[in-house]
Amino acid sequence: MYKIKPRFRSSMPSDAPLNVLVLNASLKHEPTLSNTGELAALVLDEMRAMAAISANVVRLSDATLPVGLGFREAADDDWPDLVTKIKAADIALFCTPVWWGGRSSLMQRLIERLDALDEEYSATGRSAIKGKVAGIVITGSEDGALSVMGSVMMVLSWMGFTLPPECAAYWVGEVGQPPRRIVTSDSGTWPPFTWRRVLPRISSSTHGC
Repeated sequence: MYKIKPRFRSSMPSDAPLNVLVLNASLKHEPTLSNTGELAALVLDEMRAMAAISANVVRLSDATLPVGLGFREAADDDWPDLVTKIKAADIALFCTPVWWGGRSSLMQRLIERLDALDEEYSATGRSAIKGKVAGIVITGSEDGALSVMGSVMMVLSWMGFTLPPECAAYWVGEVGQPPRRIVTSDSGTWPPFTWRRVLPRISSSTHGC
């Protein structure tokens, strides 16, 4: 059983808010409710309690991200704009549901497109994302969260992101829990299990900056 650890508000060298980019790889389109997006919203609430942040949420299902490894694969490719947002972020949250025991196809597409930045690193010797802090958010109605977490962490570490201790929040279980098992927040309703996973952990991403 994970034990809840004490959390403290971060002391930052600047009063400027941290730029947090949320990359939601849910397969649902706006305005359909995304469980992954709702848990990410809870994560942002916890981060705001630890430090001043400016959040930018991108739902990848509504972006145009063609297959490929280049910086721009088509005239309407949204990847160059997304790269600009990644480079501007202090913290990037990689958020994915579990599908058939693995990460979503959109999270896989995002990882594949990140290869363009890895090629840039190899060619210039300078990484655009080295030292940026990453966090992971996972939801699902089936097992596989720890496996997904480990595979995404490996990629992010390889790409140059900094992964603080306990930088992931996840919830896996049935949707539509009975009301007596639900905890309500401004961001939505989640079983108490979720709060035990989110609250002790997510502040480590702000401390990693």
